[in-house]
Amino acid sequence: MRFGDIMMTERRRVYWDACAWLGLINGEPDKAADLKVVWHKAERGQLEVWTSAFCLAEVYKVKCEGGKTGLAAEEDNQIDNLFEQDFVHVVQVDIEIAERARSLLRSHEKLKKPSDAIHLATAVVWNLDQLHTYDMSDLIGLSVIRADGKPLEICTAAMVDGENLFTAGDPGDETE
Repeated sequence: MRFGDIMMTERRRVYWDACAWLGLINGEPDKAADLKVVWHKAERGQLEVWTSAFCLAEVYKVKCEGGKTGLAAEEDNQIDNLFEQDFVHVVQVDIEIAERARSLLRSHEKLKKPSDAIHLATAVVWNLDQLHTYDMSDLIGLSVIRADGKPLEICTAAMVDGENLFTAGDPGDETE
């Protein structure tokens, strides 16, 4: 579902920032295995992946941090296909999210980049369960409350079930 056609469900809802998407797309060794587990859970209907429309613009390069080498334009259709899956929800950056992002930038000294604030604000406004990121300098370690008053868990994809995938048993186990 894309842009405005969003139904609320009881499934776990996780947000992916650009670093997560790029980790999956590029098969980054330190990220891809965990992200594939999350993706397969979403394919099976166990959870939903959420992201901001802003992320579509960010997912153009080979590496998240410091990478300037762009992905080939020929890959755009494959990338767009990922964002168009039924279990992926792409939401607009609206006034509420922009204002929340600005507020988060002011209230969290560690949060330095407006792009990260937009990702964080989107997860907060939509009351998502987790924000999956690999941004250790700006996002990991922040303590943020969602719009519904509950805490937002900011973590890597390895923590999708509240504990590290590799200490909780076989990540491919479908008996959850």
